[in-house]
Amino acid sequence: MVRYLAVGVLSLVVDAGTLWLLYNVAGRPLWLATTAGFWLSFAVNFWANKYVTFGARTDGTRQLLRYSLLVALNYGANLGIVTGLVALGLPAVVAKVIAVGLLTGLNFIAYRAWVFRA
Repeated sequence: MVRYLAVGVLSLVVDAGTLWLLYNVAGRPLWLATTAGFWLSFAVNFWANKYVTFGARTDGTRQLLRYSLLVALNYGANLGIVTGLVALGLPAVVAKVIAVGLLTGLNFIAYRAWVFRA
């Protein structure tokens, strides 16, 4: 669980950092900044969880397909949460942190039981 949380923090830094740079610094639209951060952290999160958290050394194609399906579902939830919370007046990065917090526990269970299962 400690490794999962460390990978999650790294992924959040990549995700929220990209969001902040694109939205607050570069002035790009919120949907674009949120999307770019999410998908960049996708790669970081998959590889770090595969090798560091769960030590899954085999069946990379099946794992990537399952992970991709889970990420697609998370993308929709993430975009909806961030957009909704920003519309309610929260800063974009705060909304991102809340979205990640809500989805973290569900993802751990799905990773362990389905994506990276031995």
